[in-house]
Amino acid sequence: MTTSNLSAVASTEEKAYPNFKDFNQVVVEGRVQHSEIKAGEYGEYVSVTVITTLKDGEQGIAVTFRSSNGILKLAKSGHLMNGRRVHITGQISGFNTHYVNKDGVIVQLSRPRMDLSSPALTLGAKPKSAVA
Repeated sequence: MTTSNLSAVASTEEKAYPNFKDFNQVVVEGRVQHSEIKAGEYGEYVSVTVITTLKDGEQGIAVTFRSSNGILKLAKSGHLMNGRRVHITGQISGFNTHYVNKDGVIVQLSRPRMDLSSPALTLGAKPKSAVA
């Protein structure tokens, strides 16, 4: 193949395969570290952080998501207490290991953080302190 033929093939491939987000789903099991009901521009929502461990003996990662549907109702009724085991299904919308503080300095997070969109949640066991 000549150089011009290779560039024609490359430009054809670029047109045939545009970059769209993949609708990959992940399932995470972990414990609720924090949940907070907040007021947003479009109404109330719950912000949830779940800690999950990827390997034995490691610190784990934080999985965060926001929801204004049934998960908000669970939070309002007290079902998302700290330590509650949950299963979350969602799409990865971001993954961070660092952030920029208000002074413009790059700081490492204490745990890597994975952000999910379109979350679905299944409740698991309550922490021992919450079992009557």
